[in-house]
Amino acid sequence: MSWKAMTPVEACDLMAFWEAAPWPLTRDQVQQRAVERLGWTIEIEDGVSYLMNSVSGFTAQDVSTIGSRGDLSYLHLDLADKIREVTAESRRFLGDAFTLNVREAEGRWGVPAMRDAESATSATWNTPSGGRISFSLAPKSLVATFETPQGVELDRRAGHR
Repeated sequence: MSWKAMTPVEACDLMAFWEAAPWPLTRDQVQQRAVERLGWTIEIEDGVSYLMNSVSGFTAQDVSTIGSRGDLSYLHLDLADKIREVTAESRRFLGDAFTLNVREAEGRWGVPAMRDAESATSATWNTPSGGRISFSLAPKSLVATFETPQGVELDRRAGHR
Protein backbone atom coordinates (compact mmCIF):
# COMPACT_ATOMS: atom_id res chain seq x y z
CA MET A 1 0.00 0.00 0.00
CA SER A 2 1.25 3.48 -0.71
CA TRP A 3 -0.01 6.78 0.57
CA LYS A 4 0.65 10.40 -0.29
CA ALA A 5 1.79 13.18 2.03
CA MET A 6 2.80 16.80 1.59
CA THR A 7 6.50 17.45 1.76
CA PRO A 8 7.55 19.10 5.03
CA VAL A 9 8.45 22.28 3.12
CA GLU A 10 5.01 22.35 1.47
CA ALA A 11 3.22 21.78 4.79
CA CYS A 12 5.23 24.49 6.57
CA ASP A 13 4.87 26.91 3.65
CA LEU A 14 1.12 26.39 3.81
CA MET A 15 1.02 27.10 7.54
CA ALA A 16 3.29 30.15 7.03
CA PHE A 17 0.88 31.39 4.34
CA TRP A 18 -2.02 31.30 6.80
CA GLU A 19 0.09 32.74 9.60
CA ALA A 20 0.99 35.73 7.38
CA ALA A 21 -2.63 36.43 6.39
CA PRO A 22 -4.10 39.79 7.44
CA TRP A 23 -6.20 38.52 10.35
CA PRO A 24 -9.03 38.86 11.20
CA LEU A 25 -10.67 37.27 8.17
CA THR A 26 -14.12 35.76 7.78
CA ARG A 27 -14.69 32.21 6.61
CA ASP A 28 -15.73 33.52 3.18
CA GLN A 29 -12.57 35.66 2.92
CA VAL A 30 -10.42 32.64 3.86
CA GLN A 31 -12.15 30.50 1.25
CA GLN A 32 -11.65 33.15 -1.44
CA ARG A 33 -7.99 33.61 -0.49
CA ALA A 34 -7.42 29.83 -0.71
CA VAL A 35 -9.04 29.67 -4.15
CA GLU A 36 -7.10 32.66 -5.52
CA ARG A 37 -3.69 32.01 -4.00
CA LEU A 38 -3.53 28.24 -3.43
CA GLY A 39 -5.71 26.91 -6.25
CA TRP A 40 -8.09 25.18 -3.81
CA THR A 41 -11.76 24.85 -4.64
CA ILE A 42 -15.10 25.48 -2.96
CA GLU A 43 -17.88 22.91 -3.04
CA ILE A 44 -21.44 23.74 -2.09
CA GLU A 45 -23.64 21.20 -0.37
CA ASP A 46 -27.15 22.03 0.89
CA GLY A 47 -26.40 25.74 0.42
CA VAL A 48 -23.23 25.61 2.56
CA SER A 49 -19.79 26.23 1.02
CA TYR A 50 -16.91 23.95 1.95
CA LEU A 51 -13.23 24.58 1.26
CA MET A 52 -11.43 21.74 -0.50
CA ASN A 53 -7.67 21.22 -0.90
CA SER A 54 -8.05 19.78 -4.37
CA VAL A 55 -4.37 20.43 -5.18
CA SER A 56 -2.75 17.77 -2.97
CA GLY A 57 -4.88 14.89 -4.26
CA PHE A 58 -5.44 13.28 -0.86
CA THR A 59 -8.20 10.81 -0.06
CA ALA A 60 -9.86 13.50 2.11
CA GLN A 61 -9.80 16.97 0.54
CA ASP A 62 -12.02 18.96 2.89
CA VAL A 63 -10.53 21.75 4.98
CA SER A 64 -12.35 22.55 8.22
CA THR A 65 -12.88 26.26 8.71
CA ILE A 66 -14.36 27.10 12.10
CA GLY A 67 -15.31 30.62 13.06
CA SER A 68 -16.94 32.60 15.79
CA ARG A 69 -18.87 35.85 15.41
CA GLY A 70 -17.80 36.26 11.79
CA ASP A 71 -14.04 35.88 12.24
CA LEU A 72 -12.34 32.59 11.45
CA SER A 73 -10.86 30.85 14.49
CA TYR A 74 -9.36 27.64 13.07
CA LEU A 75 -8.26 26.15 9.78
CA HIS A 76 -7.73 22.38 9.93
CA LEU A 77 -6.44 20.24 7.03
CA ASP A 78 -4.89 16.90 6.19
CA LEU A 79 -1.18 16.68 5.45
CA ALA A 80 -1.47 13.09 4.19
CA ASP A 81 -3.97 10.55 2.96
CA LYS A 82 -6.38 9.17 5.55
CA ILE A 83 -5.47 5.65 6.59
CA ARG A 84 -8.31 3.19 6.28
CA GLU A 85 -6.68 0.21 8.00
CA VAL A 86 -3.94 0.81 10.58
CA THR A 87 -0.91 -1.40 9.99
CA ALA A 88 2.74 -1.33 11.01
CA GLU A 89 3.49 0.15 7.57
CA SER A 90 0.85 2.90 7.90
CA ARG A 91 2.08 3.78 11.41
CA ARG A 92 5.64 4.11 10.07
CA PHE A 93 4.46 6.23 7.12
CA LEU A 94 2.51 8.69 9.27
CA GLY A 95 5.12 8.70 12.05
CA ASP A 96 7.95 9.45 9.64
CA ALA A 97 5.92 12.20 7.93
CA PHE A 98 5.09 13.73 11.33
CA THR A 99 8.75 13.67 12.41
CA LEU A 100 9.92 15.30 9.17
CA ASN A 101 7.24 18.00 9.40
CA VAL A 102 8.20 18.79 13.00
CA ARG A 103 11.90 19.02 12.06
CA GLU A 104 11.15 21.44 9.23
CA ALA A 105 8.88 23.51 11.47
CA GLU A 106 11.50 23.64 14.25
CA GLY A 107 13.84 25.33 11.79
CA ARG A 108 11.22 27.98 11.16
CA TRP A 109 9.44 28.46 14.49
CA GLY A 110 11.73 26.94 17.12
CA VAL A 111 11.13 24.15 19.60
CA PRO A 112 7.45 23.16 19.79
CA ALA A 113 5.33 22.38 22.80
CA MET A 114 4.80 18.63 22.53
CA ARG A 115 1.70 16.91 23.80
CA ASP A 116 1.02 13.18 23.93
CA ALA A 117 -2.58 12.13 24.39
CA GLU A 118 -3.94 8.62 24.52
CA SER A 119 -4.30 8.30 20.75
CA ALA A 120 -2.51 11.35 19.32
CA THR A 121 0.72 13.34 19.48
CA SER A 122 0.94 17.01 18.62
CA ALA A 123 3.61 19.65 18.17
CA THR A 124 2.49 23.26 18.62
CA TRP A 125 4.13 26.62 17.96
CA ASN A 126 2.92 30.08 18.94
CA THR A 127 3.44 32.43 15.99
CA PRO A 128 4.48 36.10 15.70
CA SER A 129 0.94 37.05 14.57
CA GLY A 130 -0.49 35.75 17.84
CA GLY A 131 -1.76 32.60 16.14
CA ARG A 132 -0.83 29.00 16.75
CA ILE A 133 0.32 26.21 14.39
CA SER A 134 -0.06 22.53 15.28
CA PHE A 135 0.83 19.29 13.56
CA SER A 136 -1.04 16.30 14.99
CA LEU A 137 -0.41 12.59 14.48
CA ALA A 138 -3.15 10.03 15.08
CA PRO A 139 -3.31 6.36 14.03
CA LYS A 140 -5.27 7.20 10.85
CA SER A 141 -4.24 10.78 10.07
CA LEU A 142 -1.65 13.54 10.00
CA VAL A 143 -3.22 16.98 10.19
CA ALA A 144 -2.22 20.61 10.53
CA THR A 145 -4.18 23.31 12.32
CA PHE A 146 -3.73 27.04 12.14
CA GLU A 147 -5.45 28.76 15.02
CA THR A 148 -5.94 32.43 14.15
CA PRO A 149 -5.01 35.16 16.63
CA GLN A 150 -8.77 35.54 17.25
CA GLY A 151 -9.08 31.81 17.95
CA VAL A 152 -6.14 31.89 20.36
CA GLU A 153 -7.76 34.81 22.19
CA LEU A 154 -11.09 32.96 22.42
CA ASP A 155 -9.26 29.94 23.90
CA ARG A 156 -7.45 32.15 26.37
CA ARG A 157 -10.70 33.77 27.51
CA ALA A 158 -12.28 30.34 27.90
CA GLY A 159 -9.37 29.24 30.09
CA HIS A 160 -7.78 26.85 27.59
CA ARG A 161 -4.00 26.79 27.15
